Formats: sequence, structure tokens, C-alpha cells
Amino acid sequence: MKVILLQNVARIGQKFEVKDVPDGHALNFLIPRKLAEPATAHSLRRLQKKADKTAADTATADAAFTALLETLGGESVSLAVEANEQGHLFKGIKAEDIAAHMATLGHAVAATAIVLDTPIKEVGAHDITLTHGAHTGVFTLTVTKK
Repeated sequence: MKVILLQNVARIGQKFEVKDVPDGHALNFLIPRKLAEPATAHSLRRLQKKADKTAADTATADAAFTALLETLGGESVSLAVEANEQGHLFKGIKAEDIAAHMATLGHAVAATAIVLDTPIKEVGAHDITLTHGAHTGVFTLTVTKK
């Protein structure tokens, strides 16, 4: 019986794959537990539409990210925060803080796209890496004292 997997199933396949499995396994295990659905013509068309929409959304997001990287490529973004006289920040700057600051500047950046090993705790220029899928870019974040 041909089924469309709705979740990853060990030793059978990955989510949204069409697999041929024994009838008893499909009817008694996969379908009742909502791990799969029968691969009818209607469900295959729905799966193809979903795959096309996902591909289009991914292409749009990749294009937007590439445009963002071109915009930020030679630009330095400045962020003023509370710090002491030695240049140590009172609160570390995390990826979420950078994403929120970028949003106020009009650049939509997800916090998950920002790669920081540790929070920023010093005043100065810091190279920030952005990743989205296979695309990677770097911009400079200049942290200044308020």
C-alpha cells in the first residue's frame, strides 16, 4: 500500500515521502497513529501543492536574505547601551537584542539567523555573522556607551 508519511518514521522514511509499505502495517499501525495517510490522487496533489508552496517560500526568503546581506555588507550598525568607564556592559547583548535593534532600523532579521558564540559584553566593533540555509554574511556591530 502506498502511503504519505506525515512524520519521520524509523526504518521507513522521512516526513512527506511517499512509501510503499505492507497493507497490514499501514492499516494497523501507521494510519491509526496519524503517522501516514493513504496516497490517493487527491492527497498526492495536496502534497505537490504544499511542496511547491514551500519551495516558493524558501526562494522568497533566500532572495530577501541575500538582499539584506548586500545592504549590510559594507555598513556598520551602531548600538548604544549602558556601560561602565572601562567599557564593560552592564547587560550582555544577545542575538535577540540584535534582532530587535535591527527591526527598529527597518531590517527584518530573525534571532535564529544571528550567530553569536557568547553574548557581547564589551564596547567596540564586533563582527556579527548571519546565516540562512546555505547563505552566510557578516556585518559590523559597533557597540557604544550611552
